[in-house]
Amino acid sequence: MDALLKWMKSPEAQKIADSAEDKAWNEFQQQFPRVDRSKFESQANFGKNHTASAEIVFINSSGVSTSVFGSDKRYWSPQMKTALGLDDVNGFPYQLSPLKTKKPLPIPAVDFTEAAPSIKKIFAGPVKIYVTPDSFFVTSFREIFEQTRIRHTSASESKRWLGGPQIKYWPQQLTFAVFCAT
Repeated sequence: MDALLKWMKSPEAQKIADSAEDKAWNEFQQQFPRVDRSKFESQANFGKNHTASAEIVFINSSGVSTSVFGSDKRYWSPQMKTALGLDDVNGFPYQLSPLKTKKPLPIPAVDFTEAAPSIKKIFAGPVKIYVTPDSFFVTSFREIFEQTRIRHTSASESKRWLGGPQIKYWPQQLTFAVFCAT
């Protein structure tokens, strides 16, 4: 035990701890680019085999330390959120917010004085769906307003359908949804 304590004070151990702390700060800065670094400090911990790991902690005004990555985000204090640069996210997932990236997301403003694009244009080509500000996947939407013929497999099913609306059929579900939306 004494040998480990002696080694932890050596220049070699300090170099390993500094490297771990630099790595932790870089990851922290990437995760929270608008952070106020003066409110945080890094703490290096040594393992049995002379390896170091570091964590970033928030220093509260009362002197209480809170681990950033080791604590539940739901219970972060307003002071910690402010120091992390998340105070004006207002409940929006910060991973998708413009605060996460170094440049704001290109979200164009909608001009409501212009006519809306045709619904056919929405279903015509592929659409990019963003998972994070930098990555997306491409998909095409199915044409939902196409004319669908309802086919009945029995006379009793036809009689039930003619007796009144049956919401189990796709065209009637769509008609009902459009009616509710308008």
